Amino acid sequence: MKLNDFGLIVKYLRKNSFDKEGNRWTRETLSRAVHLTEDQLGRLERGDRKYLDNQTLMLLADSFNLTSLERKEFFYAALGLKDEELFNQETPETQLLNLFETLEQLQAPLYLIDVYSDLVAANKAIKDLFQLNMEEVNNFRQSPLGLNLLHLIYSPQFGLKDLIGPDWREAAMMAILEFRRSSLRYRHTNYFQYLLNSLLENKHFKMDWSSSHRFSDYYDLTYEHFEYEHPGFGPLAYTATETIINTMKGELNLIIYNPADSNTVSVFNELFKNAGNQVLQLADWPK
Repeated sequence: MKLNDFGLIVKYLRKNSFDKEGNRWTRETLSRAVHLTEDQLGRLERGDRKYLDNQTLMLLADSFNLTSLERKEFFYAALGLKDEELFNQETPETQLLNLFETLEQLQAPLYLIDVYSDLVAANKAIKDLFQLNMEEVNNFRQSPLGLNLLHLIYSPQFGLKDLIGPDWREAAMMAILEFRRSSLRYRHTNYFQYLLNSLLENKHFKMDWSSSHRFSDYYDLTYEHFEYEHPGFGPLAYTATETIINTMKGELNLIIYNPADSNTVSVFNELFKNAGNQVLQLADWPK
């Protein structure tokens, strides 16, 4: 990531974050909070400030109320290195093809999302777990927000709230925290701003997005435990774990559902008996 891109991230975060009194940061108020002059902060936002000391970065992260995993992405962005420079391996297309071959050997429901939480792929087991058919998948794909995970979670048509019951909001908040973490280095892009503005049209997402920035009881995890009564499969218990795959075009996040009791093991085995291990590509990633 070039320094001018990092500067745009700082500018975006300044304009979309609030001080302790609930006022949106201005260049004047933020410069005082991070011990810079307005001119120095302006140069940082334009990418002209070549040296970024640790104290300034920490004060900026504190001012923007970043979660711990967001901070990692923020400091990573400040290095000024591109993914192409850090992960100079196969082409992203080759990595995705190789990844599919590995995923088709796994006996667990799983899905793959990109840095914007757009669904790149999923196996048939998870499609059946959430009782979706391909016609419904295609309908979501053709909507303005497409197969964005947060769009699905908050969409009444997807029906996740009815499926998992009281745990729905916790699952939604975890997805928001994942979205905040993975998208931080891309907040300045037109696509992120389009995506967020579209998601904010949903009043429930808007409320939870705001809550995730105001309250400290939401924290970063790379796993989440679910226990609920599935309408078709009965009581289920599983843990969703995250694996990050680094590519030249940004990270991919693999979410795997690991069964936590014998009944869930039986249900998952039945899913694979009916659906097999096929992984379905859902987006033309990395375009």
